[in-house]
Formats: sequence, structure tokens, C-alpha cells
Amino acid sequence: MTCWDTTLCQFVDAYLKGIHNFDVEKAYEAVKYSAEMDRLGLKYYKKIGFLPCDRQGESVSKTLEYCYDDWCISQMAKAMDRQFDYENYHQRAHNWKNVFDPSVGFMRGRKSDRAWLEPFDPLVNSVYSEGNAYQYMYVPHDINGLIGQMGGNQKFIEWLDLLFSLKSDRSERGAIGQYWHGNEPSHHLAYLYNYAGEAWKTQKLVDQILTKLYSTAPDGLAGNDDCGQISAWYIMSSMGFYPVAPGMPVYAIGSPLFNKVTIHLENGKKFVIKANNRTKDNFYIQSAKLNGKAYKKSFLRHEDIMNGGELVFEMGAKPNKNWGAAMENRCRSDNGKAIARIPYIKSGDLLFQESTLVELASDPENSSIRYTLDGTEPSEKSLLYTQPFKIRESATLKMKAFAPDKQPSAGVEYKFEKAKLLEASQAHVKPGLAYDYFERFFVTTSDLEISEPIEKGTTGNFNISKRKRENYFGFRFEGYINASKDGLYDFYLKSNDGSCLYIDGKEIIENDANHAAVEEPGRVGLKAGLHHILVKYFQCGGNKGLEVSWNGPGFDKHEIKDNELFTDY
Repeated sequence: MTCWDTTLCQFVDAYLKGIHNFDVEKAYEAVKYSAEMDRLGLKYYKKIGFLPCDRQGESVSKTLEYCYDDWCISQMAKAMDRQFDYENYHQRAHNWKNVFDPSVGFMRGRKSDRAWLEPFDPLVNSVYSEGNAYQYMYVPHDINGLIGQMGGNQKFIEWLDLLFSLKSDRSERGAIGQYWHGNEPSHHLAYLYNYAGEAWKTQKLVDQILTKLYSTAPDGLAGNDDCGQISAWYIMSSMGFYPVAPGMPVYAIGSPLFNKVTIHLENGKKFVIKANNRTKDNFYIQSAKLNGKAYKKSFLRHEDIMNGGELVFEMGAKPNKNWGAAMENRCRSDNGKAIARIPYIKSGDLLFQESTLVELASDPENSSIRYTLDGTEPSEKSLLYTQPFKIRESATLKMKAFAPDKQPSAGVEYKFEKAKLLEASQAHVKPGLAYDYFERFFVTTSDLEISEPIEKGTTGNFNISKRKRENYFGFRFEGYINASKDGLYDFYLKSNDGSCLYIDGKEIIENDANHAAVEEPGRVGLKAGLHHILVKYFQCGGNKGLEVSWNGPGFDKHEIKDNELFTDY
């Protein structure tokens, strides 16, 4: 879970639990603004419903986090009576299904042409952030939807059993099978048995994690305590419950570690949790009472805590497999009625010279697509897509998918532009490329603009060989490139960790904070002659690399050469 993901859900969780002592409107606008950016892979997520693995590093992890973020925003929008926003983000929160491959039963990398990443090995970190496919079954807001996609409760339980028992050659701190407690997206997994009717397995695993993966030694945490999450997991779980989906006012019950815990609430009340007969061997819940009444649910509502009272567990050495097992007593998390997948452009150029042939498609293929070209919102009465069509002038395409027994998809907007070629520069130049070199920890390429370079100079091309260290450095390359003919030029930027490319002051490619060596394309119309080029690049740890390529009228794609770059006299 990223720091941004954590911050957003904290805003929403606080607001929905009655904490309003902050600027709610400003916080809401901030989270919404961030969700509508076109950076950090969101330009793909908003258009096609997922981040393609051939364009974005850690594509599956980011897709899943954006889905949960959207669900959080939808819940805050609903509480604030922002119905349009609620429906929009509620629909986007279904996007996790775009990276779930039912043929393998995992979240899987998907390319920009929608083909699944091959080969696929769930134990290999290919499209995940510090993990593999087992850890990234991360859909906290729609766990029951995930159970349905995986074939039902029994199939889901079998998958969880495998998750917590499967060994691999890779050794991770805090590992129980493929569960890695040191990696935060795993933290909810032990609690998921509650959703499928086997709460006793959650109790066993939670006790194992609490007692085996924590200690009072200097290295007593099983991993990097990002944003205090590993510590927070211990505090919550040791009391006996855990918020699987912050933003949902419900806690999944695990196994209380202490005989008695008292929560002193801000409203002056107290909520007491007792675990009678709790010993190191007695970690199974035999029965429970909430305020003196039998309590059989494997979850606890936030309002139950805030109302004050007493929750008493009777503990034992053998599992009570019936406690929390009935359907009405299970945790539940779903995102409502099924929604049609958003349609997408199968072929067609957003920037064209004379015309472009546009082909639309949707998943599944029996969905119908309605669209407009005048900027108005599409409805079931709008033009029905039946075959490819030509666009000859600049236009705004808006479209939605409609499918039987499903809500319409979210709307998708594409701007088609008839190219206006950028004028050439009259600069006086010589061979070479100017550069600024930086050293510090960078988060995005914009950090270069608020940093002072430690070295300036001239080089032949976009190489990073002049770096003075192997980690935490950046470059700013600036010069001119010569377009031999009027026409459309495609640029390509491949980097690790982040880069951006500008032509004549216009951002053409954003490949920022992308922690993998993936290539991003960008197109621009140029008149023959010199055009200013600027490339920003940074590396923040791990691998490094930068490649800048292009193709245009009369020549094929190649990495830009020394004799194609120039700098001012």
C-alpha cells in the first residue's frame, strides 16, 4: 500500500467515523483532484480501466490501489451527497476485474492491446510492487465480489489454504507460505477466512502472526514499518479486531491477545474487550457476548465500539467451527450491482494529419457501445457503434457501454486532434546536448525544478554515464533535434525510475515515478527544422537506465544518435 493510498483512506475513514475537525471540503477536493490527474498511470486507468504492463511498472499493484482509492472517494462522496461523483467513482472501483484473469485465478498483468502477460508465474514479481500474485489479491472493498470471481466460498478457502502453506525458493522475513507480513498489501489476508465462513482459521493465523512475527528485539518487526502499518496491525489485532477496508465502518474479528483491553473513547465512554481463559494455547474463540447478549458475528461495527460497552470472548484450545460460520454472521464486503466494463479504442490515432479510422470495442463483446462526437454525454439514445468510422476534423469522442442486467459503464472521453505542426526554431546550434546533474532522493521529475544541480556540462546524447553515484541522482538534458520533413513524429521514452520528454515546451511523454524499465510513446506534429527537446530523468534506487528513441517521415524507430542532437552556441 502506497503512502498516498494510506493518506486517502485515512481521510475517508476519519470522515465516515464522525471525525470532521479538518477542512472536509478541501480534503475532498484534494483526493478528487489527485484521482483525476493524467500522471502516474492514471491516464490509462481512466481510459481503459487498468494500467497496461507494457506501459507502466508495477501495473497490477497500481490498478488495485487506484480501485480501492476510487471506492474510498465514492463513500465520501455518498456521505456528502455528491451523487454524480459517487456513481463515477463507484463504477471505477470495479476496475479490478480488468486485471483478474479467471483462467488462472489471479490478478495478472495485461498489455495495452489487452493481451494477458505471458508467461505467467504467480510466484514471480513481474507486475507487482515488492510482492507476487499471491500477496496482491487486494480488493478490500469487494471481497465478496472476488469470492464470486474465484468460484465461491470453498474455492476461495482452498486458495487461502494454499496461500498460507505454499513454499518457494525466495525467503522473505515474516513469511507464512506466500503471506509476507513485511509487505503491507498482505495484511488483510489472514482475516479473509471470516468472509467465507471459516473464522477459526483467521483466529489461528492471527495468533501465529502476533506471537511469532513480533518480538521486543531491535529487529522485532517483520519488515519496514511503512507509515507505521506493521505496528498498527499489531495494536489493532492484539485487541481482537482489524479494519480490513478502511472507509467501511466494520472490523473483522481475529483472536484477542490480552485478557482485558479498555478503549477510552473521546466521547467519554469506554469499550472493554475481555478474553476469558486466554493463554498461549487458547487462541480459538468458543463464544462471545456483546453487552451481555450472545454474539455470533465474526465482525464488529464501529458504532458498537463508540456506544461503549463490553465484548467478552470465551477462549479455548480447540476451534469452534460454527462460530461466525452462518451466512448472516460472516463479514461482508461488496461493491454493489455489476457494472458494464468501459469501452475502449481498439485502433485509431488521437493525433492525425488527414483522417483516422476509429474502431471501438468492449469487454465482454456482447456489450453495446453508444457514443457522441460533439462533446455531449452519451445515453442509450446516442449513436450505436456498429462498425469503424473515420474522423477527419478535431473532435471529442465520448462513449459508454451497456450490457444486459448491468448498470451502464462509466463514461470515457477521448480528444482527437487534427495536427497543427509546430514551427521550427531559428536557433544557432552546434553538435551536443546540455545537461544538469543532481544528487538527492527524488520522488517525481518535478523535484528537479526545485533542486540545485551539482554539475553542468555538455554531452553527446541522453546517456547517464556521467553520474557520480549509483543511486539517488537525476539529469536534465536540453538541446535541439532536427526534423527532416513536415509531419508526425513518434517519440519513445524508456526509463527506470522516472522521466518526462518535452518538445518545444510541450510535454509529449510522461513516464514519471515508474519503477520499472518500461517504454512510453508520444506523438507530435513538427515542421521541418530544429525543435527544442528537454528530457528530465531521475533514479531513486534499484535499477537505472534511460533510452530516448524516435521515428518519423522517412525513417524507422531508433535510439536518438549523437549526430541528431544539437545545443546552442
